[in-house]
Amino acid sequence: MVRPAGVAVSPDGTVAVADWGLAEVIVIGPDGEWRGAVTARGEGPGEVRAPVAVTWVDADNLLILDVSAFRMVALDLASRSAGVTPVDPAFLSPVLAAGQVRFVALQPDRTVWLEFPGPIVDGWEERSFVRWSPDSPVNDTVMWSRARGFAGATLAAWPRPLLGVGAETWVVSDPDGSYELEVFGRDGTSLVRFCHTADALPLSPAERGEDTDAGMPDAWRDALRALGKPPNPAIISRIVVDLDGRIWTQRDRPPPGAFDGHGAPGAMYDVFLPSGRFLGSIRLPDEHRLMEARGRRVWTLHTGILGESSIVALEIDGLQDMR
Repeated sequence: MVRPAGVAVSPDGTVAVADWGLAEVIVIGPDGEWRGAVTARGEGPGEVRAPVAVTWVDADNLLILDVSAFRMVALDLASRSAGVTPVDPAFLSPVLAAGQVRFVALQPDRTVWLEFPGPIVDGWEERSFVRWSPDSPVNDTVMWSRARGFAGATLAAWPRPLLGVGAETWVVSDPDGSYELEVFGRDGTSLVRFCHTADALPLSPAERGEDTDAGMPDAWRDALRALGKPPNPAIISRIVVDLDGRIWTQRDRPPPGAFDGHGAPGAMYDVFLPSGRFLGSIRLPDEHRLMEARGRRVWTLHTGILGESSIVALEIDGLQDMR
């Protein structure tokens, strides 16, 4: 795989991967059997140009967000038939104009979630999380997020509200950086609000502008040192809602300038039930990024030393009562 943008897992464990780099959706069997692409490149029936998200509607039907074609493609794998739902170009255009999909989620009911870019003032970017569906074709701004910008990316050490979207619920973090989460139902009803006690991880040398890695330009180091440290570093930097509705909060922060759409590699996660009960913490192996989870299994994006990508299924040890 070249650039997996999204991963979905069916009830029987079949994995669908939206590969933006290959412009196709790939299916892998529950036992790891490579079933190959189920789409072709193009704009005809069953074809895609830039798939950035995928979800299973049921055991046989896939829904794909093809962002550059302004549409969703529905695939019936059993009958090999396809349908198309147009997506309002006005909804997708701000993200396309920015040249980067920072956050995207696709729910089985055809609701699409995006993070919109915004104006930058004094190093702060006014972003917003917005959802759209063909049943309610009006952009619905769920929340605003003021992000500390740097080199076209986000400085994750500076707290901001975060969003995680599952099939039935969505979760937001507190805007002031405290470890407080609120869970909402599909209709926007608040279901539960809970807190957790934890300290932010120390700032890394890269976040302090002291990284000697040759990959960081000297101008970046100077800019980070001039910016100084955040008064209260962010405790979490990403939220994932898995297939069981559990909430995974990423504790590690991606380095400055890094694209963090799939989180930091080898990150530590705190895991909660939808009720807010804390289950425990787990650290992923090096170079693995969390994509999806169910029960004791997690699916990760692994990046090799040559930049090659693969989807890996891992069994979780160390967490009790995962459901």
